[in-house]
Amino acid sequence: MWKYILFQIVLHSLAYLPTRPLYRFVEFVADMVYLTFPRIRRNVWDNMRHVLGPDAPESEVRKAARQVFRNVAKYYADLIRLPHMDLDDFYDRRLTYHGFDENVLPAIKPGKGVILISGHFGNPELAVQGILPRGVKAFALTEPLSPPRLSRLVDALRSYHGHAFVPVNMANVKAAVRIIRSGGVVALMCDRDIEGPKALLPFFGEETYMPTGPIEVAIRTGATVIPVFCYRREFDKIEAFLEKPLEMDLSGDMKHNVRASAIRFLERFEKHLRQDPGQWIVFESIWDAKERAGREPVAARSKAA
Repeated sequence: MWKYILFQIVLHSLAYLPTRPLYRFVEFVADMVYLTFPRIRRNVWDNMRHVLGPDAPESEVRKAARQVFRNVAKYYADLIRLPHMDLDDFYDRRLTYHGFDENVLPAIKPGKGVILISGHFGNPELAVQGILPRGVKAFALTEPLSPPRLSRLVDALRSYHGHAFVPVNMANVKAAVRIIRSGGVVALMCDRDIEGPKALLPFFGEETYMPTGPIEVAIRTGATVIPVFCYRREFDKIEAFLEKPLEMDLSGDMKHNVRASAIRFLERFEKHLRQDPGQWIVFESIWDAKERAGREPVAARSKAA
């Protein structure tokens, strides 16, 4: 409950600040969190070490980790300001899109459905918000938060301008499939082992559990999969790359096809992570996923598979 109360306090105070002073404030808070939460700090160090490689200087790893904390803080600043954001102004002044006309529009026109697939990099939600001025609405599945009322509040903020953001559960997955089959657009994340189908996949040279649900849905529905990667630029600018459709492997059984296609997505994601590791806004240790799964009861792992 304290998380919900704290979020309400922040929402009704800091959300009214202009972007520049709000970012300055949350960067200061992020630096304090970095210094005072050693477990989270170690998690991020571990992620950055994997991305940067074993030979990267320790100073480079820690610099990237600090940037992760700051970018996580900016993500929440963007979230609480969403209801106050003028999307047309955001699109015209702050957002740079690459690939919307070339890759997204042609995929939408046949009416077979599109999945925008991304990772927690930069601020992918702002990239999705930016398609609204182009007349495209999306249905997005999100990680459920605790308590549930906090989850509903956060998703309401994300949905303020017209998209539909809802937590991952069986009913909402079925709704996403219906939307895809009716020719709609669904936005999904594919870089953290949370809920749903998963598999051990190579990522920066070491296997760890990664979600495979988005890829499985794409194969079953025949949706076009557009990888989306979003960078923060300068102080408040966003640059989004909506890439060419992901090549889906359909040559073997479902397990083989899902694995091969998921690996292709992760390979694309790796290229962007190497360019700017500090934009990966994840506090969990990604390569601890295999160890965590090994501690789960067998029944729990079977249910998630």
